[in-house]
Amino acid sequence: MPSVPVIALGVALILLLALAAMSVAVLVRRRSTRAERQPVYVINDAIDFAVEHLDPEVLDRIQRAGAQRIIEWSVHYLQGLAVPARRRRGLRVVAGGEGSAIEYIRAKLAASGYDYSRSDIAAVLAREAAYLAGIGAMGEPVEEGEPV
Repeated sequence: MPSVPVIALGVALILLLALAAMSVAVLVRRRSTRAERQPVYVINDAIDFAVEHLDPEVLDRIQRAGAQRIIEWSVHYLQGLAVPARRRRGLRVVAGGEGSAIEYIRAKLAASGYDYSRSDIAAVLAREAAYLAGIGAMGEPVEEGEPV
């Protein structure tokens, strides 16, 4: 028959293993919950959302392919602003289309032979911003001069 200290050691070991397993389970659950809350930008979903919510007259002018081109250049523009050296020069990352974003996108499209009005580009960018807000990818507004 095992002695009392051996039984106590066995019980302590079992309790320690159970505690370790519970700790691992809690950590895995926290990570999966955190991952579930991370917004994921899916460009095709953004395009679909924009097309579904555009004014029919705008959509008639630019078609789905135009909305796709505008959103793709918007992503390219925002990626360029995300470069740390550009942020240090005071450029701000703004969803929804500031004048500089619209001009950048318009110039890129014109270089490829597409001529969309500023207002049509702005309409698509506003719908893209609504998509970003809808997936929870928009942060709190940043005041001028605040660090990003």
